[in-house]
Amino acid sequence: MFDLTGSGAKPLQPDDPAHIGGIPLAGRLGTGGMGRVFLGVHEGRYVAVKQVLPSVAGEDQDFVRRFGHELDNLSRLPAEATAPLIASDRDARPPWLATAYVPGLTLSEAVRLHQGPLPAEAVWLLLREATKGLVPVHDLGMVHRDLKPSNVMLTVEGATVIDFGVARATEQSQLTRSGMVVGTPAYMAPEQATTRRDLTGAVDVFALGSVIAYAAGGSPPFGEESGPAVLYRIVHEEPDLEAVRALDPTLADLVTACLAKDPEARPTAAELVRRATEHGPFTPPLWPDSFSADLAEKAAFAANVQEVDPPPPVSVETLNLGKKADPKPPAERRRRVLLAVVPVVIAGGATLAIQLLPHTSDADDPAGAAPTFSASAPATPGTDPTGSASPAKSAKDQEKEKAEGEDGEKGAAGDKGDKDEGGNQGDGSGDGANAPVPGTGDKGDGSGGSSSSGGGGGGGGSGPTEDSDEDAKPPSGAHRYRNGENAKCLAAPFNSPPTTADCNGSGTVWAFRPLSDGSFEIVHESGRSCLTSGPGGILLLSCNQDDSRRWRSAPGGALKSVGTGGCLGMVNGSRITATQCTGGPAQRWTAI
Repeated sequence: MFDLTGSGAKPLQPDDPAHIGGIPLAGRLGTGGMGRVFLGVHEGRYVAVKQVLPSVAGEDQDFVRRFGHELDNLSRLPAEATAPLIASDRDARPPWLATAYVPGLTLSEAVRLHQGPLPAEAVWLLLREATKGLVPVHDLGMVHRDLKPSNVMLTVEGATVIDFGVARATEQSQLTRSGMVVGTPAYMAPEQATTRRDLTGAVDVFALGSVIAYAAGGSPPFGEESGPAVLYRIVHEEPDLEAVRALDPTLADLVTACLAKDPEARPTAAELVRRATEHGPFTPPLWPDSFSADLAEKAAFAANVQEVDPPPPVSVETLNLGKKADPKPPAERRRRVLLAVVPVVIAGGATLAIQLLPHTSDADDPAGAAPTFSASAPATPGTDPTGSASPAKSAKDQEKEKAEGEDGEKGAAGDKGDKDEGGNQGDGSGDGANAPVPGTGDKGDGSGGSSSSGGGGGGGGSGPTEDSDEDAKPPSGAHRYRNGENAKCLAAPFNSPPTTADCNGSGTVWAFRPLSDGSFEIVHESGRSCLTSGPGGILLLSCNQDDSRRWRSAPGGALKSVGTGGCLGMVNGSRITATQCTGGPAQRWTAI
């Protein structure tokens, strides 16, 4: 039974789908007039799945077009800007997208739990974190356009701007009909309220000023109405910042600058980051005790990824569809495809849709086989790469697997990881005997710990070695890997995509699991996820020996993706990507 405690999600309703695009759903995170957001599990991580309502998809083509732009924009944004895009299908009916699940509270919820305005130090932290997310957005010539308290998520590690549903890029065509206002009135900029089309990042700075005033004063500075009255005050009147000034005069002056009527007079997001940082350092616990426990509960939920149980299978013969099913010979019945009845709301009312479950019984037609929805765990070091049973399994377990395979209830190799999950995962916390790392001293990197890349490999480890006719035998142990350009270490902090960070920080320990073809998986210290290079960039996903999860040593201390052929490297100070292998310092990794 899936436990939603701490997730912020509510149980699925009868009219909710059981899965979207092959992603099994566990609960409902939110709903609105245009779409619903669900909690799902995809490749070993929680995701937020946003689906346009079927009625909207069929009738409001403007909204569907904006949804397509949201996908375009999310695919361009770096991970530090917002919750990264994980999967999507704009051609589905209705279309959907999935982003990384953010285990936190909206600013609106935090203010409610705090029963009033936040303390000054928390508001300065909020300003820094929110503007940090806006800087890369504006650098790409994009505008969020709907920054408000419900689109700012507070977490145990900081804050994240979410929901780029009405964002636009400067080179995109006009997203709305002439005279139509897009956004939330109480947080709009004057130029947005007057439907000007040449919007810039100054729109978001104005909205952020209103958001900060809300956090520091308990209400938006121009009122909370949603009609023309608040838009008139935004365009013609000055903001009410008395409560902000009583809390912190310096903060009030900065908010006043953000709320200037002239866009050119407002500070940039980068300037706001600098000003807010001056009021640090910000040390844990970052937020008031009034909601810190709630954030900790959500963090604990996110740290333990559960699997979603599929809905119970229903055979064709037992479906009550108004007519009796034709009798089938016993042999043919054994090969039937199992179905699940999933109620789906469509335009004009509710109807019953029959969708394939992820299990088939001896299906002859590959096109009729449904996809596998549960994420498989990595095979243990003692497991044969072909997926055969490990000798460590009992005879009873092996007999059970054999029987399940005959009934068609299990896939061949993919489901083995589910059985082994939680066993010998090679999480890098043990003695390392089962989780070697690449780069030994016997392939050209010297016995004194100095690798071919020039980095020092203290403690018996070194950086990855150059390719040769024979793959280098990696040393055992778990290590941190320091980048040759910025001297920071490969990291994947809690609920965050891979990046580089201080080498003594969390999420910086990695173990390397060798595979039968000489490649290896790079396993995060959590033991559940592997470094992945694919169309979505560098991500941390479940370990399943797919090409996107496999790596090889490359010249210059580099790590080369088997799937994309690119080398793991650092750009823009901390962003991780895989690009053409150059042998430069940004692609050099040294074990420390």
